[in-house]
Amino acid sequence: MTEHTRWTLVPAVVCVLLVAGVAVRAGSADLTAAAKTPAEPDITFAEDEDDAGGSTPGSPFAPTNEAGYRNDAVPGYIELSDGTKRPGRIYTTRAKRLKIYNLKRKIYEFVAVAACKRIEGVVEWERLDREWRFKEAGNPEKVYTGRAYPLRMHSWRLTLRNDHEILGHILGQPLYVVHDGKTERFILHKRDKGPKGTQLEDLVYIRRVVLGPEAYNEALEALKGRQAKPPAQEGP
Repeated sequence: MTEHTRWTLVPAVVCVLLVAGVAVRAGSADLTAAAKTPAEPDITFAEDEDDAGGSTPGSPFAPTNEAGYRNDAVPGYIELSDGTKRPGRIYTTRAKRLKIYNLKRKIYEFVAVAACKRIEGVVEWERLDREWRFKEAGNPEKVYTGRAYPLRMHSWRLTLRNDHEILGHILGQPLYVVHDGKTERFILHKRDKGPKGTQLEDLVYIRRVVLGPEAYNEALEALKGRQAKPPAQEGP
């Protein structure tokens, strides 16, 4: 190889090395960017989902939708511990799902109301707690006031439409029932406390929620039957 040939090949080799260096740096940059990009979560949080109504804060009584005709409202009924049933279209806060802490898996799960077949209240314990107060200012001694109040701890069993069950705690999430243009609000409590001087039976709670057209029609017929029944007459 002549001296002229060697000097001719030098620029070509230099160009190849420069191109290879640029490619390596570009590849490293891509790997770095990929490493910094967070992985997609395997759970979709309802709070992160876009609300179809835009950036306006969610409200169960949005003026753009007639009460009871929301797309996510489900026919059914709510049965209370006093035996009464409230038929209607049932939903929770707009753009929210039921947030339940799964006691078995030890994680929070997010379940749409429409995905449920039943929601059952489970009473973990209930009792009458005494009311205490400090004997006097600056004195740590407490004295019993003679009054008590009802206290109850709940968990909730969600049965999904595929019959999968989730047992866990729900921290004060509302359920709304709309019937004949009237809206009632109920709360899925974890811990519920009644007024002082009342009893456990006075602290009414949700016994179960049954969803579906058949459940709605059943509760509606029962409601009509109670309304059609004449009031009991007092004796002489």
